[in-house]
Amino acid sequence: MRWIVTVVLFGAQAAALPPPFPREGATRMFDNARVQVWDVAWLRREYPLHRHPYDLVVVYYAPGDRIITSQTGERRPVSTPAWDTAFRRRGLTHIEEGTSDAPLRSVFIEMKRPGPYGSSVSAGEVPAFAGEGATQKLDNDRVTVWEYLQPPATKRHAHAHETVVVAIDGRSPRALWVPRGTVHAAEGTGSAARVYLFELK
Repeated sequence: MRWIVTVVLFGAQAAALPPPFPREGATRMFDNARVQVWDVAWLRREYPLHRHPYDLVVVYYAPGDRIITSQTGERRPVSTPAWDTAFRRRGLTHIEEGTSDAPLRSVFIEMKRPGPYGSSVSAGEVPAFAGEGATQKLDNDRVTVWEYLQPPATKRHAHAHETVVVAIDGRSPRALWVPRGTVHAAEGTGSAARVYLFELK
């Protein structure tokens, strides 16, 4: 019976489907005209069929398991490690079910702009941010993701791209918005154990 219900549900018009958030286990970290940022946990429950209306980028900060049901009704178990990153295009439609006792946890960044975010040139003699001391985790036409395993070095730099900075210490991630053209010497992340910079393109 569950299979029949799933197939019927997936026949619904995509435009009528709800977005993934808000939902139980998800907390909005901040929201502006450019992005929405969510702290998300996959609790032990099945979440409703939903469609992602925005391109999104994510970093998982606690491992966990879930079942993803595709538009064709295929159920696929997925185990995700901590510190994985991923990018998904808008329009992704599926059902998700958290299955591990300790839930998978992540920070989701929804990119509200469907097109380019733009960039700016370096401010005078100040060098542009280039990920010095970081590992590049992901790079495509929409976003570049940098990972720091310690607080970023405090060297004065300019941000050519609008950037979301995520600082993670335990189960309390923080997110900061950095407009393009910002010139500063630190990202405001304090002594966070891990820091991720998401440069939006």
